[in-house]
Amino acid sequence: MSKRSRYDGPGGRLYEVSGALHMHTLYSDGTGTVAEIADYADQRGLKFVIITDHCHLKAKENGEEGRYGGVWALVGTELGDEDLPNHYLTYGIDKVPAQDNPAQMVRDVQAMGGFGAVAHPHEKRTAFPDMPPYPWTAWDAPIDGIEIWNQLSQWVEGLRPGNRITRFLHPLKSLTKPQPETLAVWDMLNQQRPVVGYVGVDAHALKYPLLFGLLHVKVFHYKVQFRSLLTHLLLHEPLEMENFKRAEQQILNALRNGNHFGANHRVGNPQGFRFHALVDGVRHLPISTIQPGRQVEFLAHSPLEADLVLVRNGQPVIQVKGRDLRYVTSEAGVYRLESYRKNRGWVFTNPIRILDA
Repeated sequence: MSKRSRYDGPGGRLYEVSGALHMHTLYSDGTGTVAEIADYADQRGLKFVIITDHCHLKAKENGEEGRYGGVWALVGTELGDEDLPNHYLTYGIDKVPAQDNPAQMVRDVQAMGGFGAVAHPHEKRTAFPDMPPYPWTAWDAPIDGIEIWNQLSQWVEGLRPGNRITRFLHPLKSLTKPQPETLAVWDMLNQQRPVVGYVGVDAHALKYPLLFGLLHVKVFHYKVQFRSLLTHLLLHEPLEMENFKRAEQQILNALRNGNHFGANHRVGNPQGFRFHALVDGVRHLPISTIQPGRQVEFLAHSPLEADLVLVRNGQPVIQVKGRDLRYVTSEAGVYRLESYRKNRGWVFTNPIRILDA
């Protein structure tokens, strides 16, 4: 349900809807259909999901995009060889480009009018031989975005012989915060040009064998993952619920432009969380670029008590425990807001850049 915050401020009302990114169906290495996944999302109150099966658009080609109950199901793809690094979550394309050269692949997506984000950029998982890590190594590519927090990767990376049963039974406890290495690269890239940050569930609902294959358990069921790393879009008008093409345009535009934040729902519902900058009474949302030399007032509001941290060029500049943060500066840099609850990462916003365009 859309909710208005008192921090919507000058510039008009914002309409907030939540959904999930990065998931796989039976068309690749998942265990659910598009309809089943959308139904699980509907049960959780989400408004959109984006399917990103590996290297193809079969669900789109088969006409499975559309509304399922109160959920819009869109189809993108996770580009990149499944046996090699450099996977790229891609949205807004109708055909799959060549994938042998990551930098060219990214440029081809852009030439098609699409955009994308690096998937699990610093993955280091070693727990399962059949699930090797797929980090991103082609940092010379002109990427549009980066997945700053991947749920499945963090779960697998922390898996040890002594904690497997606990992690199987309580998978969401594995969520702590994004990898510092990923945040550092993201901050560095944004000092050069705008790069949007995303969170992803990386849902497969995979079945894993226990007791020498006598028993199989489904790890990270879709409906479980839809209680964790979700994407909150901030729209300038209510989400269209009748016309698919119009709804698709709203969702993809917000994702492309960074008008969203990622949140770990396990530690609290972030509905109504806001972060923006005011310059001469004009509101600037992430991922705006503000010319240097002017006084900028950063404002953040949280619906719940939290540790709110304003970060500049990767370093904290002010930390507040509560619901509101205010910081005034004219210092150039890349500013973003991260927050914590219960000693866990909670909300991570896209940056606002005070830099020469």
